[in-house]
Amino acid sequence: MPEFVYTENKKSQIFLNDFGIEIPIIGLPGFGWGTPELTAAVSNAGGLGVLNVGFMNEDEIEKSVAAVRKLTDRPFAAMLFPPKKTLLDSRKLKLLNMALSPLREDLGLETSAETLQLPDFDRQFKKIIDLRVPAVGLRLGGLREPYMEKLERCCMPIFGLASNLRDAKVLVSSGVKAVVAVSWAEGGLLSYEEVPAYGAEVDSLALWPECARALKVPVIAAGSVMTEAHAEAAKLFGCAGLMLTDALLCADESPLPEAWRTKLCYTTDASTEMSSVYLGRPARFLANGLSRTIQENELPVLDFPFQYFALRDIFDSALKQNRIDLAYLEIGQNAFRAQSLPVRSIVETFTDYWKR
Repeated sequence: MPEFVYTENKKSQIFLNDFGIEIPIIGLPGFGWGTPELTAAVSNAGGLGVLNVGFMNEDEIEKSVAAVRKLTDRPFAAMLFPPKKTLLDSRKLKLLNMALSPLREDLGLETSAETLQLPDFDRQFKKIIDLRVPAVGLRLGGLREPYMEKLERCCMPIFGLASNLRDAKVLVSSGVKAVVAVSWAEGGLLSYEEVPAYGAEVDSLALWPECARALKVPVIAAGSVMTEAHAEAAKLFGCAGLMLTDALLCADESPLPEAWRTKLCYTTDASTEMSSVYLGRPARFLANGLSRTIQENELPVLDFPFQYFALRDIFDSALKQNRIDLAYLEIGQNAFRAQSLPVRSIVETFTDYWKR
């Protein structure tokens, strides 16, 4: 692949140099459809493929990283959630399990556990260090100094996701090499810690230019980026690159069944919702029967990340049994524009937009 040189945006070249990649594109598949194959495909196309490991234990991280490395020798990143102090409400969990027991029976699942075991962040972090993952991404705030210093000593560059300017500034202060400005339209979790949730409901056209203007580090534009217009707007606003999520949804390497791809083509900008019902804090996902059931029946919602683990067996079974009405699919407001092409072709299309 020819060397990619930027003359208009010096921060694009800084981003490439810091992360050892060839094109200024991050590929972050969403929960519910992200795989090592998708991650590796983005890296093989010259970008930075990302593994979502925030919900994985250390054994799962090791297997996923090994799977990526079998498919690429290019840089990739692991996305972590900084540790949160939250407690499991056992009463709410019991009520939630009772309400969903008929659904689990229909899926052939055993009764859900009365306690939930979460991954240990320090073990996750140690595994990332031991495996020498090339780069690290952070969602939901930054890491404390000891963690950041350890990553820096290991020469592992860090980027962070922020859904508002204040959180973006805190990430820069913590030492990240780049900030991904994630707007309201993007699938998955809103990334905020320094402001209330309503303060993170920011449109791309407001978030991208204010971050690019105010931050000294490269700013990567994210917000269900799908078209040439999105790419050109990000470049005009001074962003150093793009993060692709929904654009990878129906890629040839995506694990989504063909029936789901067809349904997603007929979704609209109103087919997703921003709600806490699946993760315990605001996240955008495909609205479906399960999310409506939880909301309409006012079922308990546990604090993040307990809610996800309370529902994880249902989500996993939905994928295996082809039940899109019960799946957790992180998609943004423009997901209906996703194309069925190889990842390389998708990435190269956006690269062409960026080079103009």
